[in-house]
Amino acid sequence: MTDQPQQTADKFLWQPNAKLLLFVCLMTPLLISLGYWQLDRAEEKRQILAEFVVNQQSAPAALADLSGDTNLQYRAVQLSGKLDATRRLLLDNRVRNGRPGYEVFEVLTPVTGSHMILVNRGWVQASLDRNQLPEIEPVAGQVRLSGSLYRVLKGGLQLDDGIDVVSNWPARVGWVSAVRAERLFGDQFFAYQLRLDSDSPGALETGWPTVAVQPEKHTAYAVQWFVMVLVLLIMTLNANSNIAAWLKYKMGNR
Repeated sequence: MTDQPQQTADKFLWQPNAKLLLFVCLMTPLLISLGYWQLDRAEEKRQILAEFVVNQQSAPAALADLSGDTNLQYRAVQLSGKLDATRRLLLDNRVRNGRPGYEVFEVLTPVTGSHMILVNRGWVQASLDRNQLPEIEPVAGQVRLSGSLYRVLKGGLQLDDGIDVVSNWPARVGWVSAVRAERLFGDQFFAYQLRLDSDSPGALETGWPTVAVQPEKHTAYAVQWFVMVLVLLIMTLNANSNIAAWLKYKMGNR
């Protein structure tokens, strides 16, 4: 067998390179698994978007619903109570339109009900000086807040801020959920937080994307991984044989 199979064109020759084939055998399953992972992510995002549409079109939830087992993700709700501005959380590293900032969380004590509710008032821009926290107007007295319910999705990014229990307020944190709020505040919370509507009392800059990446983009990523597999196999075939010269010879002798 010749050491340069590409120079022989009248017949197909296969001369495998062991190291190259080992690399391909390792890379191909990895690329395929990445493609299927992106397809799974696309399906997951489609389910989230479908859930958003259904629950947004449902009747507003009541306070009594918050302690039940009903799926209330993205459900509209109106709640009355007092917001506590003395114990405020600032969710760090929230970027909007290229500007760094915080999402502002305060605790709502409902008029009725034993549990407190974590309220996301919205976004404020951060100062270039990290030691300077934003000044935010508190909401005085009893108010009726409107917004949508939200529970932090699994698998989200959680920055380790090293905080267990807050001793100085306001506190800057890397991540927050209703479950974590129970540790930070030392109180009991409903499982859902309230994201304020733009016209609700106490609202700052509101509006949150339902999903950060659309299903179509995940599908496009999957196609890219599968195309890479195809390209890798074609390149492997070409590098381990004289297929290019052989096909050219065949086409020229038709």
